[in-house]
Amino acid sequence: MADVAVVGGGILGATAALHLAGAGADVILLERRPALGTQTTAAGAGFVGYWAGELEAELAEYGMRFYADLQERSGGDLGVRRVGLLFPALSEPGVEMLRQEYERELAFAPDVIMLDEAETLRAAPILAAGSVHGALFQPDAYQVDTGRVMAALDGELRAAGVDVRTGTAVAGAVVESGRVTGVRTSAGTVAAAAMVNAAGASARALGALDGVDIGAIPLLESRFTTEPIAAVTPELPMMLFFERDLLYLREQDGGLLVGAIERTIEDRSRVDVTDPPCTADLPDHAVRDHEHLARSLAGVIPALADAPISGHASGLPTWTPDGRHIVGPAAVEGYVVLAGCNECCVTHGPGLSRIVAELITRGSTDADISPYRVDRFAGLAGDDIQAAAEQQYLLRHPPAAGVAATPFGIELP
Repeated sequence: MADVAVVGGGILGATAALHLAGAGADVILLERRPALGTQTTAAGAGFVGYWAGELEAELAEYGMRFYADLQERSGGDLGVRRVGLLFPALSEPGVEMLRQEYERELAFAPDVIMLDEAETLRAAPILAAGSVHGALFQPDAYQVDTGRVMAALDGELRAAGVDVRTGTAVAGAVVESGRVTGVRTSAGTVAAAAMVNAAGASARALGALDGVDIGAIPLLESRFTTEPIAAVTPELPMMLFFERDLLYLREQDGGLLVGAIERTIEDRSRVDVTDPPCTADLPDHAVRDHEHLARSLAGVIPALADAPISGHASGLPTWTPDGRHIVGPAAVEGYVVLAGCNECCVTHGPGLSRIVAELITRGSTDADISPYRVDRFAGLAGDDIQAAAEQQYLLRHPPAAGVAATPFGIELP
């Protein structure tokens, strides 16, 4: 019997299995697709920075160290670079909103700084002169290539003795006398003393099989990449335009990786939460919308005017009714949940995985995970959870035309 069966081979499941193995546990990692990291993780933008608040600052810092150390151990280039994260302001009201965000971030990101127009242009030379009014800058932020990171993690998992089983679908836990004794899979029952549900878009559906209500709703996200652009260098900071549908971009293989969030949530952006599709079957309307938005920003970033598109990807990050992760033990003994990414789990995943490993191998953690407890949405019906999760997504948008919003969904005064 294994000590732990981890379900899900994305960034959450892979880092959870690695931390568990590092703590001495005998671990089986189960992924239904033919390889690790092929779903939402593969579509991730790879921005690692301070995304939420003081509670998550330690998670962000741990994530930065984790990826830097992983690259050093690998001896290769995993696309892990400390290039910083820039929030350019395209208006004077935008500068004021960034100033408010700057004051808030000082409590947990002491290196954050405000830049004037000239400093912003020096930091990101691909911006057109006269197009920006200043910026907020997180100099410690890292960009990572999720594909290369997952390949490195796959190697480390196997070297650490983790039994990695791909092409293996999970149909729920085996529960005897109120506790987990294994998991049911497409290849038969796997005996395990504990189970970690890190199934990403399928976490809610998987939990429902065992009566565990996980308030994590998958919603469509998309991004595209361009062919190489002469003006784009590896040192280019990651950028996020909170006044333009949170359009984001960073360097990728000499070109740009570009994405955004949708302005409204319609049926085409929703999926069946009881059986989410694989990413290859997701619609591509969002990619086309984001490309149109990027072209409209040619006055700010001239390189976007006619840069050829080289590829695109879509994923299903999950959102929760309060915008916080879902981490910790469920009512079933030995059943641990690691879900609810809220578009932050490339950053927070390694730190959350460390907490999960502590909970399972030590029986406790020094981290305060009460805000992440699994049962906190127990009083909400499924439709209410869906509606509240969608509202969290939409909070990232400006509430009205011409009014700026912060990148973190903070209510405007």
